[in-house]
Amino acid sequence: MSNLVPTNIQIPAHLAGKVGQPSSLAQSLTGGITSGEGSGFAKISIKGSRFRIVEDGTETVLDTTKLPVVIVGANPKLSKTYYAKAWDKDAEASAPDCYSLDGTSPHPDSETPQNDVCAACQWNAWGSKTGNNGQQLKACADQKRLAVVAADDPTGKVYLLQVTPAALKGLNAYQKELSTRGIPPEIVKTVVSFDTDASFPKLLFGFGGFIDETTQSALENVFGSEQVKEITGEVLPAIPPVITETKNPKPVLVKATPDPAGKEAKTTHGFGSGQTQAAKIEAPAAREEEPKAAKVVDADVGNLASEIDDLLGDLGADD
Repeated sequence: MSNLVPTNIQIPAHLAGKVGQPSSLAQSLTGGITSGEGSGFAKISIKGSRFRIVEDGTETVLDTTKLPVVIVGANPKLSKTYYAKAWDKDAEASAPDCYSLDGTSPHPDSETPQNDVCAACQWNAWGSKTGNNGQQLKACADQKRLAVVAADDPTGKVYLLQVTPAALKGLNAYQKELSTRGIPPEIVKTVVSFDTDASFPKLLFGFGGFIDETTQSALENVFGSEQVKEITGEVLPAIPPVITETKNPKPVLVKATPDPAGKEAKTTHGFGSGQTQAAKIEAPAAREEEPKAAKVVDADVGNLASEIDDLLGDLGADD
């Protein structure tokens, strides 16, 4: 067993009753994973191995490479996204030619549905796409849609986080380790970071401690809510989101306005400070970049194992 989740954890008293109990979120988290996509919601993008908040045509580049979140929802099925043209980092963002939120059939808003049933589609077969290194891939990419909130701002916005194909195995492993210990994912902070050994943006998931009573109370009515299900794609929004684009956007640094007390300006996304840039809305489903030459990612993506050791030390100090 790996060290994604530590052993001998001291369960906080307010969460003890949930340990070992069935969790529908746990089942949804790994549903469809083996060993589109409404862009009208605020989402977390991983473009360029940087976390970015994308909302209302504005992109905020966060100054951290680790995000402590609480997963509040997950589509139990995999979503699928197909682009007819090869990925081009310099091309303008566009909607996929075909996509599905349930992995069963194309969404009604798909521009060019490829088949009535996803399972029988030629682009859903392994080998329908060949990677740069000759690996056999699917031309129609599988993704897992998660709804998350900032662990430090549980009353804030709920964001869409799409887990790309390369990271699905890691998400599955993380959830299995939680499940082995009887811990449902809704009572923990999940640290999302980047795999520094990958030559393209690839997410890692790790244990970040248990949520406190205030967070638990704030999220009680969020789990399973209509808002969360709309974000994960389990239900369609009452009013379909309008996808807009701007051509050739030029990123512009927006200076933060300090508060009257002269303190650092507060952000609205709950993930600390960041650089706000004007940018076009991304494609409904973020396309995973093709593997390319390895690059150095920020050094503050530390070893999750050592981070967990620190957490255990803190937990032990509370005994």
